[in-house]
Amino acid sequence: MQNELLALARPEIVAMSAYRSARSEVAKGIVWLDANENPWSDGLYNRYPEPQPYSLVSDLATLYGLKPDQLLVTRGSDEGIDLLVRLFCRAGQDQILICPPTYGMYKVAATIQGAAIVEVPLLKEQGFALNLAKMLEIWQPGIKLVFLCSPNNPTGNLLAVPDVLSLCKKLNNKSIIIVDEAYVEFSASDSLIKYLDDYPNLVVLRTLSKAYGLAGIRCGVTVANPEIIQLLKKIIAPYPIPEPIVNIASNQLSLNLIEDQIKIIYQERDRLFGFISNLPFVKKVWKSNANFLLFEVSSSKKVMDICLNNGIVLRDRSSEYNLNNCIRVTIGSPVENTFFMEVLSRV
Repeated sequence: MQNELLALARPEIVAMSAYRSARSEVAKGIVWLDANENPWSDGLYNRYPEPQPYSLVSDLATLYGLKPDQLLVTRGSDEGIDLLVRLFCRAGQDQILICPPTYGMYKVAATIQGAAIVEVPLLKEQGFALNLAKMLEIWQPGIKLVFLCSPNNPTGNLLAVPDVLSLCKKLNNKSIIIVDEAYVEFSASDSLIKYLDDYPNLVVLRTLSKAYGLAGIRCGVTVANPEIIQLLKKIIAPYPIPEPIVNIASNQLSLNLIEDQIKIIYQERDRLFGFISNLPFVKKVWKSNANFLLFEVSSSKKVMDICLNNGIVLRDRSSEYNLNNCIRVTIGSPVENTFFMEVLSRV
């Protein structure tokens, strides 16, 4: 890592010696007498897992076209967000930059860490595009992290790749640019992972929660240059990935079901978009590159109440910046979507 980029991290973390767990020192053996584990068990779960399980790291590196030292497996992308804020932001001194409306955990992680939050809203009239000029104008040295979400949650739009890469270039050695790609599999866009070698300050977040249908196991991936990954390993919990999670994730990845499922989601997304667009109480539906749609109605409370009375749970996004009376609906199964449409037709 360039010295300037290394200097962005908290100096006390750069200088610290990480806790060395038993499995981080020795990963292979026959008689395990090092970690104070219970020797009696069925041989499955009485031993601590590897800190970064080799088999899962290898599978994910293959999936994303990476080298193993370019990724860190975390408990969902949320842990990756939290670790990045803790690594780069000193409480009471540093800031993050976000572009609302966007995913709420960036702000939560910064608040917990004591980092200030600078906001440059997305341009709603331009399809929630980045306000690149304003972001560069408002930037100051204390802004260590810039969080971007593409496709963005809750609006569903992709951020323009040239804008993101321009930020990486102009803020090289100044800020870390974090692109959250939780929904990228539902878009026609390539991951920005392919630009990792060109922009050392680029970090990409991926997850198995969405397209791979594994939200319940909490398995995320932070992708960055190896020096950033090594610093993150200093502060992650000693044994973050339980053995059952490794097995479930590896099995799901080997099934290779994602392509057919995404095709169905594309079809259902188009079907829902067309139906919602023609409802008299709907003011606008935004095109989406994710597995959800955002739409504006005359009264979000009325729609939410009617749907909930029929057992349908949506997300009212009215509290988000510039999204008054806006609702987010996930693309469900064809049967679920048909039922949702029947309920909406009675509003």
